[in-house]
Amino acid sequence: MRNHSLNALVLCGLMLAGCTTTTETVETGPTNEEARLIKLAQDIERRGDKTTAASLYERAAQSSEDKVGAYTRLGDAQIAAGDPDQAIVSFRKALDVSPNDGKALLGLGTAQLQATQVESAARTLAVAAPLVKSSSAYNRLGTALILSGDGQGAENAFSQARNIDPGNLDTQSNLGLAQAIAGRNDAAVSTLRTVTQSPRAEARHFRNLMLALTLGQKDKDAAAVSVPDYPEAEKRTFLAEARKVRTIKEPAARARAIGLLASS
Repeated sequence: MRNHSLNALVLCGLMLAGCTTTTETVETGPTNEEARLIKLAQDIERRGDKTTAASLYERAAQSSEDKVGAYTRLGDAQIAAGDPDQAIVSFRKALDVSPNDGKALLGLGTAQLQATQVESAARTLAVAAPLVKSSSAYNRLGTALILSGDGQGAENAFSQARNIDPGNLDTQSNLGLAQAIAGRNDAAVSTLRTVTQSPRAEARHFRNLMLALTLGQKDKDAAAVSVPDYPEAEKRTFLAEARKVRTIKEPAARARAIGLLASS
């Protein structure tokens, strides 16, 4: 199946340089050798070789006087290279120096989410999001909470993200999904219909609408949703999976199943 918005939230914006952070240490400028390695890593990164770039960031971090900035930069690069386990190690090194650094906490939570350590990610991101105060931070927190089975907490997190960036369709769509998980199906459908009315709406947004309608026992309405450029066979398969999820009785297990279906 095609990627859905929850998956996009995990993968989107992994290089966190644009986020507002809270740092308690005074950062020093890089040495000449460190600056050379960073510039080389950035050039290689732009060419698409993220693994080699990460190795250069690691060399730069080993000799850096700014351990927080260097190991946070390394962690970001390791996430981009698809190595969240090593990224967790790097972000922890940054946090050993500055435990309340917002950017390092956000990076750690993101890496934990990538490594499917969803409960740890939720704990970390709950601390990071109020420090960073960015839509992406609250989006990641909401994603972790959905996958942890906490629909109400996810709804609160996505609401915070929407307040910061009200025009983001993925945020609005995931808020609707969280509302459905929390059992507020009418609110979910209303939120998601508004999203799908936008000319910017994509297939993943319509999928969330179909999922919310199915969870609310509105199978005919779900089947009637017209999804642009989405094969009918895939639509039927998705709706069948949504009906299976609906039969799960235990709330936390159901929430996790919804999150996994939405991210498939």
